[in-house]
Amino acid sequence: MNELIDIPGGSWLRGGMPDESRIVPWGVQSIDHEDLDFWQERLDSDLVEEAVAALIEGLQ
Repeated sequence: MNELIDIPGGSWLRGGMPDESRIVPWGVQSIDHEDLDFWQERLDSDLVEEAVAALIEGLQ
């Protein structure tokens, strides 16, 4: 469970990040709502499902 999932620019439906960004599937955490509102808004559901599947696989 050490693979990061790249977030292509086209996967941001709204919002985004100023630099390249990746999902850390095993890094389940809470972020501050200002961070969510400012940069990270909405990702393509296929990418979210991929990250959730990687987390579940790693936990099993």
